[in-house]
Amino acid sequence: MVHNYLLEIGMEEIPARYLLSLSQQLKERMANFLNDNRLEFDAIQEYATPRRLAVLVTGLADKQADLSEQAKGPALKIAKDDQGQWTKAAQGFAHGQGGTTDDLFVQDLNGEDYVFINKFQAGESSRDVLNGVESVVSGMTFPVTMHWHDYQINYIRPVHWLVSLLDQEVIPFDFAGVTASNGSRGHRFLGHDLVIAQADQYEASLEKEFVLADFHKRQAVIEAQIKEIADQNHWQVPIDQDLLEEVTAIVEWPTAFYGDFEEKYLEIPDMVLITAMKDHQRYFYALDQAGEKLQAIFISVRNGDANHLENVVRGNQKVLKARLEDALFFYKEDLKGSIETYVAKLDHVNEHYKLGSLADKQARVGKILDLLAVKVNQIDKNDLETAKMAAKMYKFDLMTGMVGEFDELQGQMGAWYARQFGQSDQVAQAIASQYLPTTAGGQLPITKAGALLAMADKLDSLVQYFAVDLIPTGSNDPYALRRQAMGVVEIMADQAWSLDLVDLFQDILAHFNLSDSELLNNLKEFMAARMEQQLAKLNLNFDIIEAVLAGDFLNVVHILEAGPVLQAFKNQEPQAYRNLVESLSRVLNLGLTVKEAKDLDLNLAQSESEQVLFDAVKDLNYEADSMAELLDEFKALVTPIGDFFENNMVNADQADIKDNRYALMAYLSRYVMQMMNPQKLISKF
Repeated sequence: MVHNYLLEIGMEEIPARYLLSLSQQLKERMANFLNDNRLEFDAIQEYATPRRLAVLVTGLADKQADLSEQAKGPALKIAKDDQGQWTKAAQGFAHGQGGTTDDLFVQDLNGEDYVFINKFQAGESSRDVLNGVESVVSGMTFPVTMHWHDYQINYIRPVHWLVSLLDQEVIPFDFAGVTASNGSRGHRFLGHDLVIAQADQYEASLEKEFVLADFHKRQAVIEAQIKEIADQNHWQVPIDQDLLEEVTAIVEWPTAFYGDFEEKYLEIPDMVLITAMKDHQRYFYALDQAGEKLQAIFISVRNGDANHLENVVRGNQKVLKARLEDALFFYKEDLKGSIETYVAKLDHVNEHYKLGSLADKQARVGKILDLLAVKVNQIDKNDLETAKMAAKMYKFDLMTGMVGEFDELQGQMGAWYARQFGQSDQVAQAIASQYLPTTAGGQLPITKAGALLAMADKLDSLVQYFAVDLIPTGSNDPYALRRQAMGVVEIMADQAWSLDLVDLFQDILAHFNLSDSELLNNLKEFMAARMEQQLAKLNLNFDIIEAVLAGDFLNVVHILEAGPVLQAFKNQEPQAYRNLVESLSRVLNLGLTVKEAKDLDLNLAQSESEQVLFDAVKDLNYEADSMAELLDEFKALVTPIGDFFENNMVNADQADIKDNRYALMAYLSRYVMQMMNPQKLISKF
């Protein structure tokens, strides 16, 4: 016999951004509870609305599986005395396992005899096990919590009702002053309180009281309603999935509707109108049938039915009109100014009170662009000039009224206004790219000039904030420096800009009179941690990640190439990989001990094997185009290195020979460290 079990937690409105993750957490906690208690089940269906989290367990076993296992006791020499009688240790063990000494038996374990007892525990009924389900509810964790009444409980929102139902039977428990029952609540305005007669009738029972409990079904209903409106009016309505999820999370009985606004507001840039509708009001926007022209239309979703919908439309039109009126005012006022007037205002606005003004930042970024031009030989002169032109003004939009009202449009409005004020498309695109990527793995600058400006901006932020000790700690990163550092890594990888970041940071620090070994090391470690995150996405062994990050150069392009190249070699030729790791590690064990190596003399060979290694060194390619080519160079050294160590002593009696051999080890170590430190690699696997 199998059962269905329903658990519902009824609360005040849960913040939309947490609803799905909390629903998944409840499902996982219920599954863990059942598994930990040896209760088998077929499936768990989760439900989530603004006012409730619920799970329905189907195919629940009638009782726990019986538990039969052997329990190990003390060694026989402790369990029996010299007369062969059971000792107190044996008696205590047997009693503790619910048996007697008559139940004990002896088994050999790793050459020594121990006493064991067969332990049997009959499975409890599912009803008895579910008496402990309160732990599922109380064990939930939340990013933010509330405290109410005098209960010693913190929860995402105050709990108002609980349902705990095994088929038709209530399994009561108390939590936060509420006793679980079979009583639930319908829609706040359209529905009524209700009794869930049977666990598997939960979804249907709520639907009668105007609640679509299944999040994904509710989302599908909303999407279908929006599509119907679009089809009836010959519009295209882009469905933003994040917005769709958010809207789904704030309604229990969705009804989509549309309204319009005055066409005079279409004078405002589309990005502003869309932001006002989507981000500020949770509206969907509409395009014409060709999907090209924004319409003076918004589409929203009501938490209710279609009764008196005209009043809802008017109310939403009124709210949107006020916001668009402000936007139109700011837009017209902003266009009365000029880039020069806005740039002048940057002198009076600090980026941070420790870091000077935004005008200072623009000037520093211009200098960093010059340093980048020296380091990256692929940079085209025109791209550099475009980036430098943009750097003279790229923060100006922060002084406009529009960005003051819609701060999420900074950069984008700068690009729009730059075009309005006569700047080239290339400069405008660079300005628009300054914050990219805004998330890990997000959109990257599409132009070289934009990539240069975005990277220089981020490098400046990293150097300046680190210089005044505003370094992220733990999960605290108020200035988004981790995101900016990851942006540097992603831009360099995308543009294939091959340069050593440590060398670049040294030049930047020196230029701004910030040279400090501790500061440089902090920046190096911070960037290496971001590169480690990128490497981890490539499914590399941890030792390979450590090895490529421990080389002499923090070169994003080389490191992101070296990791997969080494991993492929290890996977495809494991024995050759072992030989290479052991051979190169032996070289570095000696070479890295050399403080000041003497000049290497390739004419001091004392044996045939030493001459062969010298010849191999002469043939090394010092301008390998890729890490794969460099690895091939390493492979070619394995046999000569092995023969050398087999037939020669590095610590030779003659001082000049000894010094030269240490110089050879140091030379080879530097060559290998271009790609990795093989001492970090595990050769035995």
